Amino acid sequence: MQLVSSINGCYILPAKHSIVYCYFLSARRLTMKNPNVKRIILGGDPGGFSLKNAIRDHLIGEGYDVTDVDYDTPIFFQDVAKKVAKGVQSREFDRGIAICGTGMGVSIICNKHKGIYAALCESVYQARRARQVNNTNVLCLGGFIIGNEMGRVMADAWLEQEHMSGLSPEVAKIVEHEFDQLVEFEETVYE
Repeated sequence: MQLVSSINGCYILPAKHSIVYCYFLSARRLTMKNPNVKRIILGGDPGGFSLKNAIRDHLIGEGYDVTDVDYDTPIFFQDVAKKVAKGVQSREFDRGIAICGTGMGVSIICNKHKGIYAALCESVYQARRARQVNNTNVLCLGGFIIGNEMGRVMADAWLEQEHMSGLSPEVAKIVEHEFDQLVEFEETVYE
């Protein structure tokens, strides 16, 4: 990895397609895996296949039970999103990771499934907060945007974070009933 520059503790590294991303030292992997997350389903279309493979191999090395919906050959983002969403929706998997070129396509399709709360993230902070505050169960990433190392760190942060864990009392009071309200609203939408 070639370091381009360092600004205020933020290392700017080259990423795919001339897009740069920040890798903060504070984004280092947490020291303990989340014992509540064991089974993960993931997939990536042609634009996210390399990132998906890097994350998959990393998670297997960390001891997770990983199911890859397109192990050898990438499939269309629509199919990736449907398979990941249905795997999490069925409760066969604890969480899912869906990757396409930008992450937008898989995010939109995953969120069309009842009980699926997918977040498109482009930073470690967003990934962690997506679980902590929004209780997401699918992480969506863009293979054109996120480099392999950043993707591994983001997946770790998201998988290790629990909903409401570590929030200040003020924020926890606000967030406490938001998810329940979302589930109630969802029941009216999917009637």
